[in-house]
Amino acid sequence: MAYVDPQTPPTERVVVVRREGNTTGWMVAGIVAVVAVIAVAFMLNQRPADTAQDQLLQAQEQGRAAGVIEGAQSSMAISAQQAQLAAEAAAQTAGAAADEARRDTERSAANASQAAQDAADRVAATGDTAPAANAPVAASPQ
Repeated sequence: MAYVDPQTPPTERVVVVRREGNTTGWMVAGIVAVVAVIAVAFMLNQRPADTAQDQLLQAQEQGRAAGVIEGAQSSMAISAQQAQLAAEAAAQTAGAAADEARRDTERSAANASQAAQDAADRVAATGDTAPAANAPVAASPQ
C-alpha cells in the first residue's frame, strides 16, 4: 500500500497516449491474402491446362493417323495407276506379239500351200501319180 500525504497537493501527471499505426499485422494479412489468391488461381488454371494439353496431344495423334491413312490411300492410288499403266503396256505388247505370230502363221501357211502347189505341178508335169518309194522328199523352203 502506498502512502499518500493528504496535505500535499496532487501533482499533475500528463499521460500521452500515442496511437501509432502498427501496420505489421495488416501487412502480414495482406501478404497471406495475396498468396491465397495466387494459389487459388494456380489451382484453377492447372486442371484445364492439363485437359487442354491432353486434348492437344489427342488431336496431334489423330492428325498423324489421318496423315498416315491419306498417305497410304494416295500411295495405293498411285500404285493402282501404275499397275493399270503396266497392264495396258503389257496388253499392247501381247497384242503386237499376237499380231506378229498371226502374220508368221499366215506366211508359213502360204509357204506350205505354195510348196504343195509346186509338188502338185511337178507330179502333173511328170505324169506320175505316186512318188517313188526311194525318192527324196523335197524340203519346204522357209
